[in-house]
Amino acid sequence: MSEIKDETQLMEIAKQLSCPSGEYGILTAQNMASHNNNMISEAILGLALTDKQRVLEIGPGGGNHVPKVFKQSKDLKYYGVDISELMIIESVKANHELVDSGQATFTLANGKTLVFFDEFFDCAFTVNTIYFWDEPKAYAQEIMRVIKPGGLFSVAFAPKNFMEKLPFTKYTFQLYSLEEAQAIFVSAGFIMLNSDSHQETIMSNAGQTIDREFIILILRKPFDE
Repeated sequence: MSEIKDETQLMEIAKQLSCPSGEYGILTAQNMASHNNNMISEAILGLALTDKQRVLEIGPGGGNHVPKVFKQSKDLKYYGVDISELMIIESVKANHELVDSGQATFTLANGKTLVFFDEFFDCAFTVNTIYFWDEPKAYAQEIMRVIKPGGLFSVAFAPKNFMEKLPFTKYTFQLYSLEEAQAIFVSAGFIMLNSDSHQETIMSNAGQTIDREFIILILRKPFDE
């Protein structure tokens, strides 16, 4: 899907980016892994992972980046949840050794609730998923529920002033400025620790070479009082 021909194709790109499936789903996952490689690395680094932690990722896509998590510490438990059944299947294939050893688990999710106990995770991260959350504040609160007090949440996204220039984001996507994204998480109860802006040149999902800005938010769940 490198040449954009009409609005139908733009709608299909948006649909696939929100929930990869069918014929183009695997290709979409491959493109996302390539385009988002730097974003993913920065989001993981922001967690400052240490041994014995349980790590949650919202939206792992095809899961090719999961070994990056274990480069930070080999003694971890990783859990990935995704709304795409195809992406769960592909993630398990890409990480079969980690899955077989019990170090990685991939679970189909509905994008609204998480099937984990309260305070189950030490930290969490997500890359380029917030555009597709139906109820952003409620989902942020659900993510916070499963993180331990004091745990970190790293969020990577591209801001509205960049994303609105892409032809397919008028479909399916909800775009956010830095301030709007911060407001969601603060209103959900997270404490804002830091925000970093990064610049890079990538090939877009529409097949264009573009200069992209992306932002990494580092948030913390409050400690129990």
